[in-house]
Amino acid sequence: MSRVHGISDDTWARTLAVHNTAVSQGTLKNYDSAAAHFQQWCAAERIPFDNSRSIPEPILCVYAASMAGVYAGGTARSKLAGLRYAHELHALRWLGSPRLLQILNDVDLAAPDTARRDQRPPVTVAMLDKALLRLDPHRLFNVCVAAAMPTIFWGQLRGGEVLSMTRTYNFTVLPTVKGACLQADAGGNTSQQMTAIWLPCTKVERRGIWIWLARHYNDPSQALREHFEVNRLAPDDPLFAYRDDRTDAVIPLTRNTFLSRLNEIWSAAGMQRVTAHCFRIGGTTALLRAGVDPEVVKIAGRWCSDSFLRYW
Repeated sequence: MSRVHGISDDTWARTLAVHNTAVSQGTLKNYDSAAAHFQQWCAAERIPFDNSRSIPEPILCVYAASMAGVYAGGTARSKLAGLRYAHELHALRWLGSPRLLQILNDVDLAAPDTARRDQRPPVTVAMLDKALLRLDPHRLFNVCVAAAMPTIFWGQLRGGEVLSMTRTYNFTVLPTVKGACLQADAGGNTSQQMTAIWLPCTKVERRGIWIWLARHYNDPSQALREHFEVNRLAPDDPLFAYRDDRTDAVIPLTRNTFLSRLNEIWSAAGMQRVTAHCFRIGGTTALLRAGVDPEVVKIAGRWCSDSFLRYW
């Protein structure tokens, strides 16, 4: 039996598998959660639910309006995005409308203070300076952290794009040493030498992308060069890894270890504690305040919208 428009089940299943590769696992999990929330809402409101048919526009509007005063506007939009994705999976027409968009705007205005996330503070250049003074260059682990810190900051990177969540390194999505072309190796005018790093997979660029690092105060290029030499990393080793002091084994730098070390330094100095995203915010803020053209910052930081301008 064919399932969709005369297409066999096997062919459609392969199509959906390809469709899902463009979306990160975290986003897929959020979409599944959104679909489950909608089904629970339907059950509570005694509204018949049929995932083989498009959700009528009035029901979408009522569902969106039910979140007013409960959720932030971004959360409501995320739940609707999950429903829209489910429609795409089942080849169903999405019946969203200008009225639905207006209701979502109103949900945003009605959001309670408890639903709004406080704006995360940026890492600052002063914080980089303080950390570099406290990171003992005789410890291989510290040398690795000192290289990762300005690279993530000036590259406006997401922590998960270059740092592993665990010591089991996923080479298919995380960068290696051979993916880094340091300054002159990356080509270009010698007076404007830049470093290029290949990211095999990111939240948006699933097929990988080159990111470029210009020369900056606390130059990430020099820090990377010292890191590779001191930790004696081979081309196929993780971009950010260090030698164990006792066994000499190569250990990938994890995001939690990276943040714990830096927050330890900054907390002792009376500075704020941060999350990985604070580095991306900090790099964006520093570039904008330095007078770099906002469009250049947007492209370099791979911002999909103009939301980065709030850090200006």
